[in-house]
Amino acid sequence: SAAQQPKLDIKFFLGFSETTYVAMLETGRERNIFPSYQIGFGPRLRWGKAFFEALFSFNRWVYEGVNPSLGGTETQVNSFELPFLAGYIPYKNPYFKWFVYGGFVNHFNTKIIVRREGQSSLRLKPTADNLAIYQAIARFGVNFDLAMFNFDLNYSISLNSATTTSYRTGYHQVQVNLAYVF
Repeated sequence: SAAQQPKLDIKFFLGFSETTYVAMLETGRERNIFPSYQIGFGPRLRWGKAFFEALFSFNRWVYEGVNPSLGGTETQVNSFELPFLAGYIPYKNPYFKWFVYGGFVNHFNTKIIVRREGQSSLRLKPTADNLAIYQAIARFGVNFDLAMFNFDLNYSISLNSATTTSYRTGYHQVQVNLAYVF
């Protein structure tokens, strides 16, 4: 009867990722890779061999470049995500659980912070740098619990353009997260 009872876990996580933007230009593809990190929390509901997660996270990625109107800059993009994930538990015992999952991620770019040497930072809306405010993203991953720790590796790909420009820009991200499970 214990296997029929749903189990609720709360996860607090932090991690690092690599975010790739691929612009489909007329002259060909242009890739830009940016380091990023994330921190978040949320519930995981397990029921038998199935589980469901909704992990709210705050994300930041950084890029450097030359903007004609701003000059040489370092730019930080703040965003938050609300993924809805579902998956299967192929193996579990009291100390180890293995999870395979996929799902849909709501990604919202909220703020851009532009820093120029010797000047105060500027805070801009995402559309000021041609970033889309909302992105629909598909995510696939694998994670495992080892006692009260969770290790997660996932891949995300955008379902719509990451920019507001006339050409399509794909969003790809690989995340590695470490979580504490209550």
